[in-house]
Amino acid sequence: MLLQKYRENKEALKQIGREALAESRRMGLTISAKDRQNEAKDKNKRERKDRVTAAVR
Repeated sequence: MLLQKYRENKEALKQIGREALAESRRMGLTISAKDRQNEAKDKNKRERKDRVTAAVR
């Protein structure tokens, strides 16, 4: 139960971070190198997950 809540909260926090980065871009603020690096990692993970899901179909 606690592990499930942890995973849900972790995903929610990641989503908040993505939205914050998008808002920062819209406002023209600079994005740190660490944020760009994390964003690239997240994007790669999502793309791999999508490819695996598509291959299973």
